[in-house]
Amino acid sequence: MKNLFFFSIALLLSSAIFAQDDNHKIMDEKSGKEILIGTITRDGLVSMGDWFNEGYNASQPDPVILDSLRLYKEKYPYIFIVLGTWCGDSREQVPAFLKILDMIGYPAEQVFMVAVDREKKAGNFCIGDFNVKLVPTFIMTVDGEETGRIIETPATTLEKDLLRIVAGK
Repeated sequence: MKNLFFFSIALLLSSAIFAQDDNHKIMDEKSGKEILIGTITRDGLVSMGDWFNEGYNASQPDPVILDSLRLYKEKYPYIFIVLGTWCGDSREQVPAFLKILDMIGYPAEQVFMVAVDREKKAGNFCIGDFNVKLVPTFIMTVDGEETGRIIETPATTLEKDLLRIVAGK
């Protein structure tokens, strides 16, 4: 599993280098609207409509929890997010999660995002090794090993759930 994770991260990194492959749009058959699929960037999310900026601006993470999260940000070299731009939970949670990361100064280049369709397929990017059944799924890793994930909606709040994972509680 560890080698598969490193291989997947290498694919994400190569995709980031060749950004022309990012932010691929397809038509969602159910809604008749465009959705993103495969590796994506924040710019890709912003291009999908006002929902990203509105969710980002509306999010008000707990500053006390953010202070604690700052202590752990360098322990986690990569965060992997699987989302669906068609999904209400992704539209709510991903902007809020990215705001948390921005507020603690987590490096944007260490956040890798993949958008899936309703069948949890990511175009040319295989997410099968990550066992993603619901979106969004936020996966935290240390030394190539998964240490925790937040699936769909947080148990408490995004920042509290993230702190629980990174603090090893």
